[in-house]
Amino acid sequence: MFTSRAEYRLLLREDNADRRLLHHAKRIGILDEVHIARVEQKQVQIDEALRYLKENFATPTKEFLQRLEALGLQKINDKTAWIDVIARGEFDKEKLLALLPDFARYSDEVIDQILIEAKYYRYIEKQAAQIAQMKEMLKVKIPENFDFVSVQGLSNEVVEKLQTANPPTLFSASQISGVTPAAIEILHVYIKMRQKGKI
Repeated sequence: MFTSRAEYRLLLREDNADRRLLHHAKRIGILDEVHIARVEQKQVQIDEALRYLKENFATPTKEFLQRLEALGLQKINDKTAWIDVIARGEFDKEKLLALLPDFARYSDEVIDQILIEAKYYRYIEKQAAQIAQMKEMLKVKIPENFDFVSVQGLSNEVVEKLQTANPPTLFSASQISGVTPAAIEILHVYIKMRQKGKI
């Protein structure tokens, strides 16, 4: 799958492929135990570091602001979770270790992942919420004899595919090749409007 074609490309990044796909690799037996142990240890360390960054805070004391200034970093005005401090674009390994020297126990590979995960953390949170919302949406049933032609915003190709397949739920519709998440959201809105008697 090309990530540029994926709907949730923040989650489907190249840099986290080893961790994302590890359970599949284990299931079909294509990795040796040494490689599996290395990736699992990497995941444990990344989770540990991210938990610390989410649960602990930097405060704008005079001393801390001076440290930020010395590193060429933008100051903070309020108590700020470390993960939001680290998420700034100008952060690198050197600056991370200057502020959090305990992180020196992690390998360069793990630190790279910590910086990437911190950078995308808030965006990934939003995307995870969208995914959860989509999962709930997919449970919605499509009424019998639903008129797909009347749904504005669907391409002719999508309408034709939906008419041919006549899916019973939005999940079934989402499994049809060419029916995009955007089309599913439009269908969802029309179904809800129909249920409320607005169309």
